[in-house]
Amino acid sequence: MLFQYYKCEQKKFLYHKWNLVVLVGILVFVPVMAMTLDSFTGGTEDMINKSKLIQGFYLGQAGYAVLTALYFGNEYQRSALRTSLLSTPKRELFLISKLLCILTWSVILLLANTVCSIAIMNISSPGCLNAGEALKLLLPDYLSTLEIVVITSGIVLLTRSMIVSMAIMVSLVLGLGNILLQYSAEMKYLPVLSTMNGFFIVKMPHYLEIGAGVAVQALWGILISLIAFLVFRKRYVR
Repeated sequence: MLFQYYKCEQKKFLYHKWNLVVLVGILVFVPVMAMTLDSFTGGTEDMINKSKLIQGFYLGQAGYAVLTALYFGNEYQRSALRTSLLSTPKRELFLISKLLCILTWSVILLLANTVCSIAIMNISSPGCLNAGEALKLLLPDYLSTLEIVVITSGIVLLTRSMIVSMAIMVSLVLGLGNILLQYSAEMKYLPVLSTMNGFFIVKMPHYLEIGAGVAVQALWGILISLIAFLVFRKRYVR
């Protein structure tokens, strides 16, 4: 039954034009950023290329947050959720299938962006990166991005608004988190900020270590998802 729900969610995802627009936008935006951004660290050409690659994936997190907010937020447009629950009455399976769908597309996008970014960077600077080296470098960034997807989906379910979830997560990615960090060192435990060291070649001491940061953000994802799941099960649908 879960597989049938999953297939249904795949069709809903692909038949919504704005999902596809954002998907294509991410696929174009991340490789372009990886090729054109300046490095934060300077150093050797190898370090500069690696820094540009991971910085492109960092900015790409904003796109994944927007895509997730659109996909889950569409359920709250024009009473779509009521129709969805009529065809998928088991709310637990409904949420699991939606989460599996967006995670599937996120993984596909991450891998496609990796291939495209390496290809474009190697065209401009032959031999600068190989696939194995890039995958090892980007693994924490993959985990961070997937956690952002889970957190964003939970915020949409709690707020019933794609706009609010976009505003929160995109703002954190684009600089709000670092502004908050100026007021308190404890802000480093916020989502996005907790995994910042995964996007630097030279690790910054005022952020968490990569492993700890990924674990902290995973806890945020579990907590928000659990609360959203419980609220969604009890909430009246109009």
